[in-house]
Amino acid sequence: MANLLPKQYAKILFELTDGKSGSALERAVEEFVKFLIDQRALSKKEYLMTAFKEYAKLQQGIQKIVITSARELSQKMIDEIAGLFGKKIEVETNINKALIGGVVVRTGDTILDASVRSQLEQLQKELS
Repeated sequence: MANLLPKQYAKILFELTDGKSGSALERAVEEFVKFLIDQRALSKKEYLMTAFKEYAKLQQGIQKIVITSARELSQKMIDEIAGLFGKKIEVETNINKALIGGVVVRTGDTILDASVRSQLEQLQKELS
């Protein structure tokens, strides 16, 4: 059987464990570990757990956004940006001085690039 992507393993684990507790949860996790061993995927457990946490948050309606800026943003600015994406938001911030100014916001597979660097590159293409 072909190896699955971490997101696929995460979905399987979530479906196995959703709403379970106590011994039922333990049995479900044991079955999942056996499945990972059969799939020869146990060595990827760190990646799988990260994917599981992200998937579980998504199922709970929590959206993660990553805001990258040229300098540290104030909490007010972070809150304003996060507010554009809804109420249940988990925010990670990064600094990349190469952006010059502005921000890049990544959520899932979507990237919103409002950086000065990107705007300058676009202007250069238009002028060429």
